[in-house]
Amino acid sequence: MNVYSRHYFSILLLATSVATAYAVPSSTTDTLLTQTLQHGDARPLTALAALRIHNGTVSYQYVGGFARRNGADVTPVQADTLFRIASVSKFVTTIGLMQLVEQGRIDLDADVSRYLGFLLRNPAFPDTPITTRMLLSHTASIADADDYVIPADHAVSEFFNASRRPGTADYHFLPNRKPGSWFSYCNLCYGLIGTMIERVSGERFDLYQQKHVLAPLGIDGGYDPARLSHPERLATLYHHTVNGYEPAKDSDAHIAPEASDQYRIGTNATIFSPQGGLRISLDGLYRLSQFVFGNGTLASVTVLSPKSLQTMLHSDWHYDGQNGEGSYPIASYGLATIQLTGARDPSGHPTTPWRGYQGGLVGHLGDAYGLRSGFWLDPMTRDGYLFIANGFPEDGQEKPGKISSFTNVEEEIFNALSNAGSISGAVQ
Repeated sequence: MNVYSRHYFSILLLATSVATAYAVPSSTTDTLLTQTLQHGDARPLTALAALRIHNGTVSYQYVGGFARRNGADVTPVQADTLFRIASVSKFVTTIGLMQLVEQGRIDLDADVSRYLGFLLRNPAFPDTPITTRMLLSHTASIADADDYVIPADHAVSEFFNASRRPGTADYHFLPNRKPGSWFSYCNLCYGLIGTMIERVSGERFDLYQQKHVLAPLGIDGGYDPARLSHPERLATLYHHTVNGYEPAKDSDAHIAPEASDQYRIGTNATIFSPQGGLRISLDGLYRLSQFVFGNGTLASVTVLSPKSLQTMLHSDWHYDGQNGEGSYPIASYGLATIQLTGARDPSGHPTTPWRGYQGGLVGHLGDAYGLRSGFWLDPMTRDGYLFIANGFPEDGQEKPGKISSFTNVEEEIFNALSNAGSISGAVQ
């Protein structure tokens, strides 16, 4: 079969009709997305899966490309193919954290030192506590520096040893930024969040998330690829180089567990990549969207209260021209959520994913190991734009977008899905 042909599919998990009205025929959107898959970012993508939600239900679906390739043996992408979804993981990690907030076991505005078991302070501002809210909103004055994952037999506190000095590659603080005053996107902050979840709950991060978030939402997936219920569904992430597709992540069929039985819970959840390590499918993203549209409840199962969910979706930081940095389309950020308001981000581009965009979307992007993902919803209109694209060039070589800080491929996907969701004559 031609792995770049379009696969129009039925997602049994969605259990919904797709007899929805469009201004642009679905065949036109098929053509646009197939062109994106085949041409990609100068070179073809390996996979593209996308879903358009209108008024809470699926109005358009697309899946094409391959999940894995070994010579002539090609595994096509399906709706239930699991991808390491990158930073969309932060949203799911935060659901687990907010459950502990609801239970009164974590205070968003308290010093995180009490939950981590060690004193966390920016040495330049020793009297200013770093709070959970700051970690979640990337305003904690913490930097990724040279790395944000430390081996399982080490403690996350080692990132902040006094031996690490300002000006060195392994220094994890922004020396001139007071906690709470400056936005700087930071994956390490979510490694700390995962560690907090472990210490407070007494459960290992990946198992906690499986039990309290993924299972109640009916989502297949997890943060440890060796413990997936359906490892055969796992896609390999690829970079597309001048030498062809090169596996970047999840390429080994016998992946070792992230943590051994000797792992000490509450010391170092960075090994599970709370910031980007969730393996989830297009089906799973759809269920996550229904959780949001249900205001914290899905299929009569309440996972989070409406108040907690709204706290996540609400913006905690707005770019004012001098209070943040970054190359992503982020000018407004909540608790693991980006608000695409149309305002200009720190790189000077409007947070506008397509021409004519009127605002309203909130969610998160993903960018790692050759994959780009999008989980974008309008809770007011119950519209959604969900996508997973794999096979990008190596980091920094992606073709930039024409109107925003999204990549050109992401803009193409947004544009195609926005047309597919408009209402006009009926199309079956």
